[in-house]
Amino acid sequence: MRKGLLILGTLALVALALPLVLIAQAEAAKQVSPFGFMVENAGVRMVVDTETARYQGKSKYIPLMVFIGYNGTQSITLTRDAFTLTDPSGKVVSMADRDTVKDKKNYGDFNVANDYTFIRKTIEVGPDVQSFSGLSFQKGAVVFFPNVSGIPAMIREPGELRPFAFTSALMYFANPGGKMKGTYKLTYIDPATKGTVTVPFEIEWK
Repeated sequence: MRKGLLILGTLALVALALPLVLIAQAEAAKQVSPFGFMVENAGVRMVVDTETARYQGKSKYIPLMVFIGYNGTQSITLTRDAFTLTDPSGKVVSMADRDTVKDKKNYGDFNVANDYTFIRKTIEVGPDVQSFSGLSFQKGAVVFFPNVSGIPAMIREPGELRPFAFTSALMYFANPGGKMKGTYKLTYIDPATKGTVTVPFEIEWK
């Protein structure tokens, strides 16, 4: 009887510990560049690069350069509503809409254009893309924020990411907390399958 109770107690402890292990695995991110962090789940691989964001700690909105790939056999849908940002305080915000960000009182179209220029000179030629070895690059699969001074010139949403491909997209999120220390989390939920990938990261503010 006593042996049976000990076994049951051990199984109960294992059952309690298992969710913690799964959570810990979900929270783990691999640093793939000086400011890039990657997580892969359910065939979806996502890298969040914060190099552009670290200069915008005093802005109402922060830019995140996101690479997302899929090694499954079906296309996945990329929409604005599919991405959310959780700040270190636990506040969850949806991706900003284009009209809000282009307003110079909030951020401004020309600042967005400057971000694209910075990204092309630094992030796009950096090591982040090496994380998608074996996948083909699908340029412009989705565009949430157009560039008034160049490419991409038009919004493309929703976007369809084809199988065994990856793409990149500039995203903006409200940052009411300013230069917060601690862990941010970018989450993508596939609208069709509800498969979820969350990338935890910190921002080294300038």
